This record gives sequence, structure tokens and C-alpha cells, in this order.
Amino acid sequence: SESGPRRPSLSVVRELTDRHVVDQLLTTPELTRAELAARTAISKPTISESVRRLTEAGVLAEAGQQLGRRGPAGTFYRLRSDVGVAVVGPAGPDGVLIELLDLQGDRLGRSLRPGVVPATRSTLEPLLAEATAEALAGAPGPVLAATLSVAGPVDRATGRLVRLPDSPFLVDALDPVPLLTPLLGLSPVVNNDVDWAALAERSVGSMQGLDDFAYVFLGPGLGGAVVSGGAVLLGGRGLAGEIAHVRTIGAGGQARRLVEVFADLGLRRPGSAALDVERLQLVLDGTTGEDRASRQVIITALAGVIASIGAVLNPQAVVVGGPWAAPPALAEQLPDAVDELAAVSTEVRFADLGADAPHLGARQAAVAAAQEALTSRLISTGA
Repeated sequence: SESGPRRPSLSVVRELTDRHVVDQLLTTPELTRAELAARTAISKPTISESVRRLTEAGVLAEAGQQLGRRGPAGTFYRLRSDVGVAVVGPAGPDGVLIELLDLQGDRLGRSLRPGVVPATRSTLEPLLAEATAEALAGAPGPVLAATLSVAGPVDRATGRLVRLPDSPFLVDALDPVPLLTPLLGLSPVVNNDVDWAALAERSVGSMQGLDDFAYVFLGPGLGGAVVSGGAVLLGGRGLAGEIAHVRTIGAGGQARRLVEVFADLGLRRPGSAALDVERLQLVLDGTTGEDRASRQVIITALAGVIASIGAVLNPQAVVVGGPWAAPPALAEQLPDAVDELAAVSTEVRFADLGADAPHLGARQAAVAAAQEALTSRLISTGA
């Protein structure tokens, strides 16, 4: 009969120790065995054995001697540069940028291809493939994870870009996963830029600590993201959050899709579905009677969409971000306009992170996934 709780096997203890060591070196690039022991509260002999094991397995390498202290000099250890990399790439009106990152998130290389707007599958696929191949040419190790941030509707279940009416960037469908998988050696996680921005706001921006909120993106295109339980809500076809097509209050009190409100005001770029961001900012900051009238229409239309989000989802808050979310008039008047229309009280916040928020969110996800892939590999191989 058993006399007490079962003790973990030696192999499990080794795996856990190895993971603790690697986790510490993912946050601090170089540490001695004594520092690792102190940080993990694991005995020095056990840490030393783990470091030896990981060095022999090609995961760790010596990084010099500890100087300037009494007693024997300690040896610094670091993760080998060839254990793996992460790849992140935004694709949008400014073109395609593919970045190569180490497991601490530092950039190892980049490749940029200027884009053409509006983009088609035939113009965008070569840019993605060329930029990815060029960036990977300098990779010191295998790709452990990859993310792609795209300025357009994405079916998150498949990674396919979906053509919707009034799309300001991509004017037909695109399937980047089968295009990039042979180059990367794994399937990239493809998501639209607004979802990545929302995750960045939750991680380091204005929505820290919130698990249920909505994100409203104001840029050349109008987008939204819904975070529920800390994860992005996909929807039945992976297209949740396309607020450009939500009906709201337009000029003269008419019911209009949000994107149509801006067309009615003449605030689209000529020959394009994209909004004219520079003109929008001038209107939002303007002092003429025409500017004030247009500004009121815009604020009311946005308030109608946010009030609808509040009624349907009851989020903890709605954050507003994007290239034209900063004018003082918007920050001052939009929350009050939402209060007037909302059946359910809805807090409005403005994003802390700037235009780089989508890229930041995709970078964080790629690095975190690459780190997890490395530690999972250690457990599966017993390295």
C-alpha cells in the first residue's frame, strides 16, 4: 500500500529545472550559475547539472567570465543564437516589412518592400515572399514562431484575407499561410492589425488588467476588435469587429453604415475606399462652421457605433485608437456623445500606444510563441 504522496520522477525534475533555467535566460540574456540558483531558489549543484546538460544539448553557451568581485570568477551563460528565432511581419498600405527577432525580442534583421494601394493578390504575394526570403537569409537558427499583421479583414480560423466592400487596402482575397509556410518551416499566425493592436493595449497600454473590452480603430480604414476573457473574439467566420459596416447615425439623422458617413462628407481619398486621414484631422481640429458641422456628424456616428457595442457586448470599456484618434475635440466630446446615446453605460478610453501598436502586438505574440516552442521542445526531447 502507498504510504504517502508519489514523488516526481527524476526526469520530470530535470525537465522543470531546465525550463526554469531557460526561462530566466529569456528575460536576462546572461547569468551565472550562482545567479540562476538565486533567481530560481534551486540548489547550486542542481543548477550546475542543468547548465551542463543544456550546454551539451546545444541550447546554452558560455558568455565570458564574471569580473570585479572577490572569490572565484563565475562563468556567464546565455542562450545560443542558433536555438531559434521569431518572425513578425506587418503588411499594409506602407508595404511589407518582415523582421527577424531573437528570443528576447531584439531585432536581428529586416526586409522592407514598398507597397501599392489598393493591393491585389498578384501584387502582394510576391512582396510577402521576397521580403520573407530575404529576412530569413540571415537567420542564425530555425524559425520557432511567426506572426503576420495585415491591414484588412482576416478569417482568423484560416488566416485568409477576406474581400469585403469598401476595403481600403486589399481589393481581392489572399491566403498567406500556404504561401509562407514553405519558407518559414511552420504556419504563421495571421491576424488583422486591429486585433494585434488590441492585444498590445491589454499588455502594455490603456487596457492593462481588463479581460473584456472593445477596440475601435480610426485610420485609413475603420476596424474593431473584441477581447473577451482575455482573448480576441473571432466570430463564426473569424470576422468579428468589422465596425465599418455597422449602421449608425449619419448626416441629417439618416441611418448609414459608418464608412458611408465619411463618403457623404467627402472624406475619402480620390478613387479609393480609404479615408483621407490628413483631411479628417483638419476637420476635427478646424474652426470654420463647415468643420464644426462635419465634426459633429463624425462624433455622433462614432458614438452610435460605440453605444451599439456597449448594448450588445457590455464591455468593461471601449478603447479608441489609430492615426486620427488624437485630436482634442474627439477626446473631449466623444465620451459625452456616447453617454447621450448609450442604453448601457459604456466607458470610453483612448489608446496609450501609437501607430506602432499593431506591430508591437504581433511582435509580442511571435516572441512569446517562440519562447514557448523552445521550452516545449526541451521537455519533449529531454534536452
